[in-house]
Amino acid sequence: MNKTISLSGLGTITPDENGKSVGFEFWADDPDGQVVTPMRASGTAQLMRSGSFFFVPAKKRVRANSTLLRKAAHGRISATKDEAYQLTLKIFKREGLDVKETLLREAVELINNVRF
Repeated sequence: MNKTISLSGLGTITPDENGKSVGFEFWADDPDGQVVTPMRASGTAQLMRSGSFFFVPAKKRVRANSTLLRKAAHGRISATKDEAYQLTLKIFKREGLDVKETLLREAVELINNVRF
């Protein structure tokens, strides 16, 4: 369960030479209060004209961390960490191949020759 904590203190905004904000710092009135867990996160910060500031940390992205099952000339079929199968095919235009025929042939080849 998330608990909202209100802090009072002083916030400073550092503008660049064009007047755009490039930094925000906040000093709590009671720096020894230890009311929040320290964090470092990427996310979205919104600074309003009134000086109101809001930050939402980005959700962690779950990476596939796939296990290769079978390779083909232009792709692969893999088993992913989130218990799915992933078929990836990539053909460059400069190869001058019949894209539909190549995609179909390699997809069928991968599907028919992999052990699920």
